[in-house]
Amino acid sequence: MPLRLPAQRRRSREPGAEGPGTAGTLPAVPFNQRVRLLVEAVDQADELALAQGLMEARGWAVRRAGREDAPATADGGRVALVVEVRLSGSRRRAEKAACGAVERLARTHQLALWVRDAALVMRPDDPRTEYRVIRRPGAGTGRRDRLARWWAARGGRGAHRLLRLPAGLTREAVERELAERPLGGRTFTSEAYELRPAPPETEDAATAAATAAVGRRTAARVRVLPAVAVAAAAVLGWAALDGAGLLWWPLTAAALFCAPGVYFALRDSWFSRNAVWLVPLALPVGWSLVTWLGRLMQAFYLDRFGIPSGSVRSAGDLWPYAAAAEPLGLALGFVLFFTAVAGWLRHVHIAKGDNRLALVALTVLLSAAFAATALLTGVHDADRAARKAAAAARKGHAPAAYFGVRGTLMCVVPVGEGPVPVENGPVPAGRAVLSFGASGDWIWLWDPDRSQALSVRREDVQLLPAPGVSGGSPRTGCGR
Repeated sequence: MPLRLPAQRRRSREPGAEGPGTAGTLPAVPFNQRVRLLVEAVDQADELALAQGLMEARGWAVRRAGREDAPATADGGRVALVVEVRLSGSRRRAEKAACGAVERLARTHQLALWVRDAALVMRPDDPRTEYRVIRRPGAGTGRRDRLARWWAARGGRGAHRLLRLPAGLTREAVERELAERPLGGRTFTSEAYELRPAPPETEDAATAAATAAVGRRTAARVRVLPAVAVAAAAVLGWAALDGAGLLWWPLTAAALFCAPGVYFALRDSWFSRNAVWLVPLALPVGWSLVTWLGRLMQAFYLDRFGIPSGSVRSAGDLWPYAAAAEPLGLALGFVLFFTAVAGWLRHVHIAKGDNRLALVALTVLLSAAFAATALLTGVHDADRAARKAAAAARKGHAPAAYFGVRGTLMCVVPVGEGPVPVENGPVPAGRAVLSFGASGDWIWLWDPDRSQALSVRREDVQLLPAPGVSGGSPRTGCGR
């Protein structure tokens, strides 16, 4: 009994098109692996129509098994179908993934289908030789003809035709192939055109050329991994000579792992299909996030001294991006690592079917958790830098700058007579205070002796560099 198709599929098929599948009606599903399965189904018209419709909706080709495909021992009341499952990923575990996809479809829709055999479809390896058909230059002795011959001898003349034939053909066979088809309106003649590279003249030379072509293809495949290994060794060797070998080894290994993994995760995914509008939308959001995070790091640093971040002006507009680079880079590294792990699992057909959504959810949760941990690490680094700056100020030393926020030991000198309006006073006399600059009418200072911030108006005081900084005493040189 032939497979019964839905009416719209049957009408769209030309008469006599009942070939080895239904590829003409299949949706365009991206794939790079093909697995052909022998599937047993209950020999009932409605069951077969439902099974074929569901499988074709997933981009799989379905046909009734022929005499060369049918099993030797078949159960009564069942029919053998040949199903070609199209997958995207590695060849490894492709057969198992295809069997799981068919069995999962049968379980989900209660279909009477059983997989009996599965085999990976491999593209036959047929080495080809490429010949370029080039017009011969003139045989004259003029300057133009001599220049044309010189240019043609160095491969400068463009090809008028390109021919890719199986390796191992003689010149006679190649020229016959060209002469019997005037493709493009040009008839080939050996007097007007020449072939490059020159085809072999004899059968023995053609056989040797075919063997060499097979060897070149094999060598090209074998050279890929050694070339990557040599490049990685060169980078790591240079890093080791530069004194950073211990750091570059894991970073290079992580990059070699993450780069293909992220590609496998995003290939043929929802993100890649919607990247045209997602990327332009995410770029300004990401840029503003970097700015906000950098200013947040600076705010955490100043908060250790009790100074509002809005009252201090950074030394440059690029420092907030530098402050955000380390925690954001670490967070991005964690996200890329877990995305790469999911991509590799998807590539080897482990993250398929029922566990795909679970893996996506787990990847998102782990990425979010580790990214938050990286950001908290940045906050901890800001707090640690502030504690070191406070300890240096208590000892009378100028603290190190923190991404554009630089503290300086200053002496506070009142400008006029009488008391100076101050918040969290009194104004320190005889000792240096830490100033981070000001961006408004009020100047915020930090008193190392009291470990407390105070604020005075700009016009009421004068700040002078503390001369006792080099001597190691915050009190030296300050006084009224």
